[in-house]
Amino acid sequence: MTHKHKLTRRLFLSFSVFPAILQAAPLVDFEHGLGLFSSSGSTQSWKNSYKVNLFNDPEPEIDSSVRLELNHSENIFVKDNFQLRLINSNTSHEMMFNFPSNYTLSSGEVASLDNFLRDWRTDEVKRIDTLVLTDFLKICSLCAKENKVLKVNVHSGFRSEKTNAYLRKQSYQVAQNSLHIMGKAIDFSIPDISPRRLAEIVRANTRGGVGRYKTFVHLDSGPERSWS
Repeated sequence: MTHKHKLTRRLFLSFSVFPAILQAAPLVDFEHGLGLFSSSGSTQSWKNSYKVNLFNDPEPEIDSSVRLELNHSENIFVKDNFQLRLINSNTSHEMMFNFPSNYTLSSGEVASLDNFLRDWRTDEVKRIDTLVLTDFLKICSLCAKENKVLKVNVHSGFRSEKTNAYLRKQSYQVAQNSLHIMGKAIDFSIPDISPRRLAEIVRANTRGGVGRYKTFVHLDSGPERSWS
């Protein structure tokens, strides 16, 4: 007796859609982080996403004709008074700031931020572009509430060429010439603000690139563009 197995519409869709889900899912650190294939990552929400070690973003490639320059000449200026707690989601390193109004960061504070935003895999430190740091702190000040410490989770800052090459082997979504390599990009999230709302704030108050993802926002000091 021959048995014929019917391929139901539901079963067909599950087989056809599942590869697409895997392909489109945000990448994570499979060795140390949380995410798609980990036991606890699937239940993470953007409100506690600082423990998610997102190691890349599908950042669009910038046309090779576009000239990109690093800006290290200007001072990093903070206009408003606010308190900031930065948390590196990969190293658990924290930094605290209590900015007075109209404050210019010292060279030591800038160096500390460069170290905080280092490539955590290779431990390489690169001078972070002044413009992206200024924009990042501007967004933080806009999101801060009076007399309350703003907690910001930083997922990615500088990324070495070695790390970027490694990530490109994991997924085609990693930009070959990522602005993270130049120290011109920061990926971050704020627990009390959804990525959608945070991206809106960034787009309205900066002139570089803005990418919105499920658990974080990408900010860079490259050409003005946006994606999600």
